[in-house]
Amino acid sequence: MDFTHDSKTQYFLYMSEITASEIIEQLDLEEHPEGGYFRETYRGNEMVLGEDDQKRSAGTGIYFLLTEGVCTNWHRVRSDELWHFYEGEQLVLEVIDDEGNFQQLLLGDELSDEGKIQQLVPKNCWQRAYSTGHYTLVGCTVHPGFEFKDFEMIESGELANQFPDIGAEIVRNPFA
Repeated sequence: MDFTHDSKTQYFLYMSEITASEIIEQLDLEEHPEGGYFRETYRGNEMVLGEDDQKRSAGTGIYFLLTEGVCTNWHRVRSDELWHFYEGEQLVLEVIDDEGNFQQLLLGDELSDEGKIQQLVPKNCWQRAYSTGHYTLVGCTVHPGFEFKDFEMIESGELANQFPDIGAEIVRNPFA
């Protein structure tokens, strides 16, 4: 599509007025087990061997939408996950590595020291995410490709027991 200046302006005005419900409908999103809404948009045909020596897609991609007041469950996957910001308010990604280091990564539409338009969550890191506003639409690219059998959720209390030094951050309600 060839965007002229006026059509670009109209597109951005349209996107600033769209609701989460309209995004769910237009992108044909469905509920995700961790919270939020998603739709797989890409699954590569090339196959690679995973850590378990099982063949899997070299890469996958999804749309992922989080709405106001929704924080995903703590979870992890066995592959690197690259998050891409598309639309809405800033997204907070909270990440815990194998050694119990906690960090907050911000995704947003501004390039700054605090926020980026892409953020990487390395494989096997615990993570959760939430929008800072009405909604956030992002994409996630996973390499090797995502498989639900590699997806693990955990209760915040159980995760806090594994990492007592950061237990307060793990069980904290981000909306309180």
